[in-house]
Amino acid sequence: MIKAVIYDMDGTLVDTEHLGLRAWDEAAEQLGTDVPRDLSKQFIGRARPSVVDMLVEHLGSRSLAEQVYDLHRDIQFELSKDHLETKPGALESLRTLHEEGYRIALATSSRRETVDYNLNRFGIMDLFEVITCGDEMKRGKPYPDIYLRTAERLELDPVTCAVIEDSANGVKAGHAAGMHVYMVPDVLAPTEELVAMCDRVLESLFELPAALREDGGMVRA
Repeated sequence: MIKAVIYDMDGTLVDTEHLGLRAWDEAAEQLGTDVPRDLSKQFIGRARPSVVDMLVEHLGSRSLAEQVYDLHRDIQFELSKDHLETKPGALESLRTLHEEGYRIALATSSRRETVDYNLNRFGIMDLFEVITCGDEMKRGKPYPDIYLRTAERLELDPVTCAVIEDSANGVKAGHAAGMHVYMVPDVLAPTEELVAMCDRVLESLFELPAALREDGGMVRA
């Protein structure tokens, strides 16, 4: 039985990925360098250390890579003040699953500061029993560590947990953790490889509660 639902945040609960891509473009332009869109899309779902390493490989300078990362983060934060929205069905699915008795958790590559800002902004912080952030982990997605740590904090077997993800790196992490994986694609369409790792690929989070019930989740009493 699926007992817990572990959400990713960026691109899954909140519509941050489009803002993030715009922020990469603006940061690179301000610093007189280039971060191609096909590269910045590969950053989706990854934590800071992994992204910086990829930038170092592309730019040839760790100092510049860190400057680009930090400026992108600041630009995205400013953009989010006026443009951040929740993904379709995010609030509805969270509240429905909470009412149906699922244990709700968050496992995100973002820093705790960003998580607190986003969840408090939309009034959903109290719905999460456990929150695990990227700055708590040595290895980020696509490694399974963050999902395994979250299951450990919930004191649940990973096989009883469902991961909700939008990105390739997140899907790979959930699958490697031995969890059920539900993908709601955002910026990138799933490949055949990713589809094979998922229990289901959904069009939006509105579909999630019914999908979980059909797949062995909890049923409203």
